[in-house]
Formats: sequence, C-alpha cells, structure tokens
Amino acid sequence: RIHFGSGSLLQKQFHSGIFRSFLDSSPMIDGEAVAKGETVPPPRAHKRAKEGQTMPGQSAPKRCRKSKDAEIMASNATKLELQAEEACQEAITAEKAALEAMERAQTLRATAEALAKHAETAKAVAQEARQRAERAELAMTKDGRDALKVQDKAEKQAAKEAEKARKQAEKEEAAEARGVIKRIGDAIKASMVICKRGGMWQVPPGSVSFKNVKFGVFKELFSRGRCCYVPVNFCNSDPSITVTSKDAAAIFGATKVRGGSMYATFVISSIRANYVPATGQLSISYSTDMGF
Repeated sequence: RIHFGSGSLLQKQFHSGIFRSFLDSSPMIDGEAVAKGETVPPPRAHKRAKEGQTMPGQSAPKRCRKSKDAEIMASNATKLELQAEEACQEAITAEKAALEAMERAQTLRATAEALAKHAETAKAVAQEARQRAERAELAMTKDGRDALKVQDKAEKQAAKEAEKARKQAEKEEAAEARGVIKRIGDAIKASMVICKRGGMWQVPPGSVSFKNVKFGVFKELFSRGRCCYVPVNFCNSDPSITVTSKDAAAIFGATKVRGGSMYATFVISSIRANYVPATGQLSISYSTDMGF
C-alpha cells in the first residue's frame, strides 16, 4: 500500500490516470456495451420498455381507447358509405329497368290493340261478304227478291232508330259531362281562398277530389287543354291515369282558375290529376301564381 501525501503531484497524476482508463473503457448497461460518446437513453425508453415490459417501479402504459373507438367508427362509416353507394346504384338500375319494362308494356299493349282492331275489321269484312253472298242467292228467285225488299226496309228502319237513339245518348252524355265539369270548376274556384302569410296576401296551392266520375267525362274534361298523360295510350282498364297540364284555363275555364281579392289576384299555374277508372275517383291538385 502506497501512501501519498495530501495534494501531492504524484497523487494527482495517479487519480488522473484512473479517470482516463475509466473513460477509455466501454460501460455496460443491461449486459450491452455502450460505445464511446453514445447517449444512453433514460430507463423508461429502454429496450425492455419498447418490448412492452415494465421497469421496476413503473406502471404499465394505458391503452388509448378513444383512438381505437374513433378508428372503428371511421371504418364503420366508410363501410356504410360504400353500402349506400351500392344501394343507390342498384336503385338507379332498378328504375331504368322499370322504365324499360313500362315502355315495353306500352308498346305491347299498343300492338295488341292494333291487332284487336285489325281482327274486328277482318271480322266485319267477312260478315259483310257473307251477307252479300246470301243476298245474291236470294236475288236469283222472285220470292227471294221480295224477301230482300222486306229485309232492306226493316234494316233501314232499324238503322234509323239506332241512329236516333245514339244521338239522344250523345246529347245526354254531353249534358251530363258539362254538368260534372261545371261542378269540378266550381269546386276548384271555391277552394281558392286568399289569406295573409308572412305579411303577404296569397292564394296557397290546393286540391279537390270527386267520386263516380265516368271515363267519358274524364276524357272530355282533359281533352280541352294541352295535357300529358301517364300512360300515354290510356284506357278504362288501366289501374290509374295521371294527368299534368299548365293549361288549366282551357280545361276548366278562365273564371274558374282565378281567385283572390282587391289586394291580390292569383291564377292556377299548373295542375296534376290522378284518375282511377275502376272506382271513378278523380283527385286534382294545383299550384298558383300571381295573376294580372
């Protein structure tokens, strides 16, 4: 054992040599050498902590549940958006298919109606040809010719009476149609009530409905103006018929589609009607605009 005096030069040189040897050596941390000049991280950022292990006296890290919930919600929202887009595309495809099917059905119905008319015409021509053949056979004898004269006289009288009955029926139907159309116009006129909304006088849109309207009256009513029908080639066997028009004055009369007071005057700008031939139910809704 060597003893050095306090503060001696030899003692200072000895301690200086030990410190240099300590700096030149590579320290060991957790069994791993640390290179010279390398920064040693704090214990909480050590490799064991990165591997999910806890240091002595250190609590386990908490999971960020809010972040996971947000990710799950975002993922679900993305899935729902994709499903909504697919549903929209399917709806568009179905609508196109429905329109195409409707057009094909209308075409087929028009073809069927044309064939039915052609068949009726052919049947009438065949019946007329048969009658001519029978008349030609009867005309070959005197008794046959006398029978033809009686038959022609009876047919003329029957045709005259049928024509008279047809004209009378047409007059009655026309009178009935005029009465129904007048009642419809009066009801529309009565439904146009002026009121004040938001400090402004106006006649709001309205609607009226009628029962037991005959198919002929329906056709007569809307044949007066420019109308759009759905289906285009409608008949009394259709489940429903929709009519739209901006020519209400021509259909119901100019005085029936105008309402208001001294403060403001409004007219019906457009109408939409729905008719059910089986029940005769007719519903009419209308929109209004300022009139002058």
